[in-house]
Amino acid sequence: MAVIKMIWAQDKSGRLGTGAEMLWHVPADFKHFRESTLGYPVIMGRKSWEALGEYAPLKQRRNIVITRNKDFLAEGGEVAYSLDEAIALAETTSDLVWIAGGATIYQEALEVADELVVSYLDLDVETNASVVYAPKIDANDWVLVPEESDCQWREKSGDARWKVAVYRRRR
Repeated sequence: MAVIKMIWAQDKSGRLGTGAEMLWHVPADFKHFRESTLGYPVIMGRKSWEALGEYAPLKQRRNIVITRNKDFLAEGGEVAYSLDEAIALAETTSDLVWIAGGATIYQEALEVADELVVSYLDLDVETNASVVYAPKIDANDWVLVPEESDCQWREKSGDARWKVAVYRRRR
């Protein structure tokens, strides 16, 4: 079985975005996402795939898109119809799999993930759009890994300072 890691960025209130777009621009965190996931399968929901726009598919990664729509085509990616199917596809080529959103996929994957890589952004986004939130990290299930996490904010990049926290599932 592959190691399953989830990766996301959230603002101070736990917002991930609108479900169709991010509400901030933090280039250094985008670079962190790219460097973390490069060379590995990345699983995401259809809305997250569509939100990538011109950046889809993510280069040098196997892109697996989860949808219930049997007619959906992910040009440059592969389609799966459940999280289990997506993970099984990813495991055929890698012993590490990344889950990259959106909110519904994160919530479902929280049950099977081994590690969470969370970028906390030092901003509180104001928007009139409906928003989606990151899953709650339950301290009964997850432990912070201090040696892999930032204790201080990283330098501001674009809209915000940011820091990364890594959590491992308690066994």
